[in-house]
Amino acid sequence: MIVNSFQKRAYDAVAQSLPFGIDDSKVEIRPGPSYARSTIKIHDYAAGVMAAYGSVVERLGTIRGLPAQTMKLDRRRCGLLLNSPQLQFLNGYGTLMDTWPVGPDNGTYRAKDGRHVTIIGLHPHLRDGLLNYFQCANTAAAIQSSVEKKTSQQIEDELAELRLPAGIVRSPGEWLAHPQGHLVANRPLIEIEESKGDMGRRLGPARRRPLEGVRVLELTHLVAGPTMGRLLAEQGADVIKVQPPMGDWVLPLWLDVNWGKKSILLDVKSLFGKSRFVQLLANADVLINSNSPGSLDRLGLTQEALRKINPGLVVANASYAPPNTPWASRRGFEQIGQAVSGMMHIHSADLPDPTVVSVLINDYLTGNLGAIGIIAALCEREERGGFWNVHVSLQRCATMATTLLERQDAEPYAPVTLDDLLTHAVDQETPIGVFTRLASAVEFSHAPSWVRQAPSIPGVDPDTTGWDTPSSYEQTTFDIPHFPSRMVREGRIRNFLSSYGIEDRGDGGGGMSLASKALFEAVLALRAMGRNA
Repeated sequence: MIVNSFQKRAYDAVAQSLPFGIDDSKVEIRPGPSYARSTIKIHDYAAGVMAAYGSVVERLGTIRGLPAQTMKLDRRRCGLLLNSPQLQFLNGYGTLMDTWPVGPDNGTYRAKDGRHVTIIGLHPHLRDGLLNYFQCANTAAAIQSSVEKKTSQQIEDELAELRLPAGIVRSPGEWLAHPQGHLVANRPLIEIEESKGDMGRRLGPARRRPLEGVRVLELTHLVAGPTMGRLLAEQGADVIKVQPPMGDWVLPLWLDVNWGKKSILLDVKSLFGKSRFVQLLANADVLINSNSPGSLDRLGLTQEALRKINPGLVVANASYAPPNTPWASRRGFEQIGQAVSGMMHIHSADLPDPTVVSVLINDYLTGNLGAIGIIAALCEREERGGFWNVHVSLQRCATMATTLLERQDAEPYAPVTLDDLLTHAVDQETPIGVFTRLASAVEFSHAPSWVRQAPSIPGVDPDTTGWDTPSSYEQTTFDIPHFPSRMVREGRIRNFLSSYGIEDRGDGGGGMSLASKALFEAVLALRAMGRNA
């Protein structure tokens, strides 16, 4: 049973979104100290949502004839998982291998009216679009000089027209008074809608794992969408991730969120690529999409078309803003969601400048919420069929966070250290080396979470790859491929840096702990020494 009031509120908010009841009687959440220093109860929000994920997994398992399960979670691990890319290592070295998060085009700047605006230029086309709009070089000083020539509202509106991500740093009150914020706050955390249809495909009894035999086709990008697929894979789902032959991808994030998936390359805009995609879709149970709003429609995969292809499909969308709201077509990221919702305002009350919280709270929790919605829809489909839509958004996730507040000094904080890896990390031997990563959030009593396929590079599987056959489920054993980390115990983690999470420049940019400001500046100094030698 959940005894912490913040965890309980998060769990209950998820429960209110579902078409059936769940309760926390089978859940135990062990206490643990926070590392994410904030007025926002980050660890408790995570623990409540992740416990709800455990509850719906357990429900689907019992529907499919598996034994009832109890679930244990650890409060600290739940928070650590919101920064899991910084705590994943390959052969002892952090998988944050480049400097992608530290560009000044990812940051929060003061506008002409004294308000702050957050912009994100993570990918080259976004960066170039922002710099062209501001007509400046990609330095913090140049961007600030250009931003302060325009008002915050002008920047937000004009960049929205250009389909570039930006948002004003608002207070929670301003957000709730805004037409978009008001609508978002009154939407459920997870939107689940049924369209009557054929009885369609049934999963039937499961032999060992709750999502055994569930076929998931994933057309996703970055963090929230892929997290949904990874969480399904951890419970036995057969997940095929589709990646374009050429496009934006971020290696450390890819390696973190694509465990347990087959990965194929398909140009779904081409005749062959779309044909192959539709072939897979026709026999899938779930389609996960986290591309820009309207992307499926532009491919001709409208709701009507999807229902004709597969009348028993569960379609799950993760986006910046909820559908059927004024900002539904806008693009946004983790940081933009924090800015507009009031999260950044709350978190930065005692700081000289607005900045993000030290975890990717919206990305990872939105992914958890999406996985919960998918599993809930599968539970309902198993009993009465139908075509289902699930929708989750960064904005709704962020808005919920602004309601879980306590004085920052109400609890002590402990930085992330190697002791955390001793307690919470596992090793998994793969064809490309030994991965050290955080264990899953939920410890199930009967059917442990695990995945056999490690992340590699996009397209590691051929585009002829299909769904598993029932015989492959029968061959599945409980030989869990991961184990408590020997790499940590043997002192083989080479470049760990203790931190309190994402330690940035105070402007919404900056890298995570292994690419933190201190380490990044040290790297730059070493490079300079090399040039001067």
